[in-house]
Amino acid sequence: MATDNRVRRIGIIAPPVNVALERELPRYLPRGVVTNHNRLSRPEAALTKESLIAMGKTADRAALDLAKVHPEVLVYGCTSGSFLDGFGNESAIADRITALTGIPAVTTSTAVLEALQAVGARRIFMVTPYPDAVNDHEIGFLAHHGFEVAAYASFHCAVSAEIMALASSDVADLVLRNRERIRGCDTLFVSCTNLLVLDQIERLESELDLPVVTSNQASLWAALRRMGIATDEIALGGLFRVAAK
Repeated sequence: MATDNRVRRIGIIAPPVNVALERELPRYLPRGVVTNHNRLSRPEAALTKESLIAMGKTADRAALDLAKVHPEVLVYGCTSGSFLDGFGNESAIADRITALTGIPAVTTSTAVLEALQAVGARRIFMVTPYPDAVNDHEIGFLAHHGFEVAAYASFHCAVSAEIMALASSDVADLVLRNRERIRGCDTLFVSCTNLLVLDQIERLESELDLPVVTSNQASLWAALRRMGIATDEIALGGLFRVAAK
């Protein structure tokens, strides 16, 4: 496969209303690495299992088009959209993308599992923007893989546009309002690739004295690991200083 000698590329396949990935990731990319983005299709903006699973069925076209810029890795950048289709199936979309394009692929859900394992998470406090039907499924998904969600807080957004309206400071404020509930947990997990939070990770780790894992942070970390690129000088929390396992 032809490659661009000037840059190394990560391909991001994102939901149609996701604006956070394009805003957050470029600030933290190592020199010589860029992201190229393509969007999925989705029948409606409601945050429902049916809508998110239907979106995943449009990944083939998005991946094939994005493959034309020759990324080294493709990221299916949706957390809920990659764990709702049955426990243990979180890598299925990535496997299909790799079979179609010949390019290594990873879903955000797989990246999150790898990141939680890397920081030694066992008992998690989870923050999401999702309605409770999705939150309940995510708790089950994490439990299936050996992670206990001891408690969680949510913005309970009904549609994706409500997530877009949240600032990273809103996320940090919600976390810190729940400081007492976080005591006894060993990791903070912030779920959703459309939820801005990357610029709050270092602050939250310092204030809580806990590792922080977020969907976009984990997605970038997993992509860079697959490219063989060191992450220890990137200011995105303790995860980025964890040696590859």
